[in-house]
Amino acid sequence: MIDLKAILTEYADEHNFEFKELGDGKYGIDIAIRLKDGSYRHQFVWLWIVKGRGRGMDCVYFISRAGRFTPEINTNQLIRESGHGTYTTITVMADKDKRGNPCETIVVQASPVYEFLSKEEFLYILWEVADVADIIEKRHFGGDQN
Repeated sequence: MIDLKAILTEYADEHNFEFKELGDGKYGIDIAIRLKDGSYRHQFVWLWIVKGRGRGMDCVYFISRAGRFTPEINTNQLIRESGHGTYTTITVMADKDKRGNPCETIVVQASPVYEFLSKEEFLYILWEVADVADIIEKRHFGGDQN
């Protein structure tokens, strides 16, 4: 199986991305996404292994916040957009806002089976999670929210 920490460290060093070990086997990486005008937007992705998540098999769980869920969100459009991901899906999860208050957050996630992942597929999924979350953030929240 691939070594998540080694791949993330190498990838972060290669692209000058911020990489963090968050403890308890969790990692975070701040992906810089180059825009058409040459500027960059950053999207943070958390990931860790969840034992038995995929029908008893361990999965790598990737997640990136897009914005706070409110009744004003166009859920029909979000559902349509979730069909564009190859490995990702869009969902709502219980969370806390920046002040620590409970809220619901729209996130982009993926959870492929760990033992089946190659380095190339892992990096593709990492990028897709960040990219889709960034797109959702821009379309539905007007820009960087998290």
